[in-house]
Amino acid sequence: MSEEAKKLLLRLKKEKKTTKQMDLIAQLKPYNQEEMVNRVLLVHLNKKDNDALRLEILAALNYEDEAIVKPLTQIVNDSNELQSVKEKAINLLGQNKGKKALGVLLGAYRKLKDPKLLDNVAHSLTFFEDTKVIKPLIKGLANDELRLQILTGLARNNYLILSSSVMIKALVKIEITKNFEKLHYEKILTTIMDEFGYANKDELVAAISNKTINAKISEYAKKQEEINKLLKKVK
Repeated sequence: MSEEAKKLLLRLKKEKKTTKQMDLIAQLKPYNQEEMVNRVLLVHLNKKDNDALRLEILAALNYEDEAIVKPLTQIVNDSNELQSVKEKAINLLGQNKGKKALGVLLGAYRKLKDPKLLDNVAHSLTFFEDTKVIKPLIKGLANDELRLQILTGLARNNYLILSSSVMIKALVKIEITKNFEKLHYEKILTTIMDEFGYANKDELVAAISNKTINAKISEYAKKQEEINKLLKKVK
């Protein structure tokens, strides 16, 4: 562990004032790749007497660390948790992109009733490159309260919109009536048409109808799998 991280953790252990604890936690964020830093932050996250402090901790966590999934799951499933804490936990699970995190979010998507939390879950699902998110996202696109967040997420996740014929069909069928959704929707359609070589939406619809687009989708998905395998080898 770096010397600076050690000093900050020692000061955090001794500090009693919440405001100073929050300042120290913010200073620890650049060191959250260090395992011990994240572990200490998670210990403090379990102290439920100060929501402002816990929000600061959630902001400082290393979202790539698998160790965060279990405590975040507990937050999401706890009916007594503050909504803002739940929202941040849901967002972190999306950024984690791991299989366990995905399972938690899919479960939350089925169980949660609160529209704002569902909105957060829907957006978090768009971080994943996994076929399991296709069906719930398509279902969400039909919901006026969830559509914007899903379109926003899909607009930056090319894999989800280019590797699934079911997703492309669903996107083409959507009727966008709200101006603030149009920008994201048009970006998505442009991405599809540019990748597969269609001049306009009519050509895209025709390719879906005669199924000629399927070969292009399969080729794209295969290419992405090969790229991902190479990236794993490099890591």
